[in-house]
This record gives sequence, C-alpha cells and structure tokens, in this order.
Amino acid sequence: MAQSHIITELDLLLFHGITTKAQTVSLLVAVRKLLEQQEVKKQYEYLTFHCDWALHPKLSGRTAQQILKMFDAANVHLKKDDDLRNLPPDLQREIESISRMTCFEQELTQFLETNGLSSLNTNRSDGFAHFLHLYAKVVEGSPLVMTKQNESASIASVTIHADLVKASRHDGGNMLLKVNWTVLDKNGQSGNFWVIHSFSLNPNATPAPSGLGGQS
Repeated sequence: MAQSHIITELDLLLFHGITTKAQTVSLLVAVRKLLEQQEVKKQYEYLTFHCDWALHPKLSGRTAQQILKMFDAANVHLKKDDDLRNLPPDLQREIESISRMTCFEQELTQFLETNGLSSLNTNRSDGFAHFLHLYAKVVEGSPLVMTKQNESASIASVTIHADLVKASRHDGGNMLLKVNWTVLDKNGQSGNFWVIHSFSLNPNATPAPSGLGGQS
C-alpha cells in the first residue's frame, strides 16, 4: 500500500477518534507499515516495539530484551522487598518510563506530527490516556519473553493486565486505568506492580497525572 494511502487511512482514524480496540489495532498496523516503508524503525525504537507488541501473541525481539534486562535488574532489588521507589535512580527512571509508556507517547506524537497528522490529544485533552486503556487491553496477556541466550537472567517474562474502574461518582466521570505489570521469574514465582492512569468520560475535561504503584 502506498504511503499516501496509509496516511489518508490514519488521517480518517484520527479525525473520527480512536474509541475501540479494533481501531487501536488498525492505527498501529498503519503506523507500523509507515515505519517500515520510511525506514525509520531505529529512529522510533519504542514506537516500533509497541506496534509489534500489539500485533504478536508474545514478543522476544531486541527491544523487548533490553526492556526485560531492566526489569531483571529491578527484580534483584524487589526480591529484597525494596519498594520500587527505592531502586537506584537511573534504574527507577527507566522502569517508570517503560511502565508509564512515556517513550511510546513521545514517539507516537512525534511520528504523527512528522507525517502531518493530528495527535491523539487533538479531540480531547487526555487523548493518549484514553488511547492507552484500549492499547493495554490489546496487549494484556501477551508476554515479553526472555530468550534462552540470557542465561544469567533471573526472570522469564513480563506481562501486563489492565483494570478499568470509575474513579468516583463525585468527580465528573473520571475513569482510572490500573495497568498491572507481572514479572515472572525462572523459578515460577511472580511479583507485580502497577501504574494508574486517568481519563475522563468527558473529552473536554483535564486529565489527572499517572502514578506509579507499589509491588506485591
């Protein structure tokens, strides 16, 4: 498919708004095609990774391995019952960026802008958070799998699960997205932590910031 056709497809999707899992997958498929055709996958490493995660039942590629190695490093501390907020500063920043999908948001926004397309926040101020609750449902249960080459690693996989609840009947209809990250080690034991995102049922409302939760 020609780039102009893909961009037209994306333009229509973004104009009408991404409101379903099917539309989320359609957007990521189109973005993935453009990344390939424009030969910019290395420039948009995390965007490519998140597109691939949505399109495969499990993922074990290069970027997935880099991410898993960070979780493996964090797992050493978490086994000692350290709080996530007590991780070494550089590692904590990396884990927070991955788990909040910050780089995903930044690279997707930049990619759409570079191609003359609207951002997810064009129609609503919490556009990415709203999109994220659909994306999380697409990739939940699809593990990031550590390859056999990483024999020294203590973990085997990382999986996410998304829970969506109404925040409060008094807050104008805000919804809370709780993204649970489950780390499975090679001994079959698992631990998890979570990130909270918020979006509103009212597209014109101001979203609340995301927050990093503890582990269990």
